[in-house]
Amino acid sequence: MKMKDLQGLSMLDLQKKLKDSRQELFNLRFQMATGQLQNHRQIRHVREDLAQILTTIHLTERNPEPAAVAPEAPAPKPRRRRAAAATEEKA
Repeated sequence: MKMKDLQGLSMLDLQKKLKDSRQELFNLRFQMATGQLQNHRQIRHVREDLAQILTTIHLTERNPEPAAVAPEAPAPKPRRRRAAAATEEKA
């Protein structure tokens, strides 16, 4: 599964894929425990797909519309007033 494919999906589709991937991972782990799993690399692929789905969901929640949000300019740092503080101490 490619990230570009996931980024084009709606949130409902992503949630459905997440649920399906978790169910598939559960089934593969169950097969491995009972000795029925032929290819143990399937578990790694499903876990990678699961991570990609979760990453896409979190990015979508964080930035729902990336084109509409403009980056904010950082606020200027306040200047230190050492000279003013030194003159107050002398007085």
